[in-house]
Amino acid sequence: MASSGSSASVTDVPGRNPLALAEGALLDESLVPGSVAARRARISEPHVADLNALAEEVARVEGRRVPWFDPAGGGAAAPVLLLLQDPSRTAAHGSRLVSRHNNDVTAHHLHRHCTDAGLDVRATVVWNVVPWWVADPAVPAAERVGLVAAARRARPHLHRLLDLLPAARVVVLLGRHAQRGWDDAGIDAGGRAVLRAPHPSPNAYINTDRATGRPNRELLAETLADAARLGLASSR
Repeated sequence: MASSGSSASVTDVPGRNPLALAEGALLDESLVPGSVAARRARISEPHVADLNALAEEVARVEGRRVPWFDPAGGGAAAPVLLLLQDPSRTAAHGSRLVSRHNNDVTAHHLHRHCTDAGLDVRATVVWNVVPWWVADPAVPAAERVGLVAAARRARPHLHRLLDLLPAARVVVLLGRHAQRGWDDAGIDAGGRAVLRAPHPSPNAYINTDRATGRPNRELLAETLADAARLGLASSR
């Protein structure tokens, strides 16, 4: 994994996730032929087998396109769970994986700050409060619901997810929708540290937090550093 200094050295690399591309980990068939197929071929590896069985069950039950857990991540052995709101277009219709290595700006921001914090990909498992893309145009408009309603519908799946993550000692809730979905679900964290940070999306990343007056990117970096300190210490 690259260090914090490396994020500046990849600015001329094509793609929306230049750090992942520079590491040889980018998931994009047009830029790295075979990258997605090779990663998908690993979705039944032991550390993600039960998690991806859950993803496939959610897809069947909900009638939605649910991306898989990334086998490059730590899966069931990861000490840190990163929870966002719902999958991106890239995850839902591109790689079909929820991954720090996806070719979108949100994934780049998350991957960069995790890397800077010392959170290797294998130290994290990334998922969403709503496991399907809420705005998926493949779903008839009349059947789509907003994030709040979708999070309510997805609560049982979130509870089941935590049962499959025995090594997770830290949960990072990224963005207000993930935070609200978690709070409304009434989840017992089971002794896990629950941290809150801004969403790493391009729009949120450039904004300033109203409560503190600090840039969201600083708060994101700080929270992920805390997650590394707590999660990695507990996994030793």
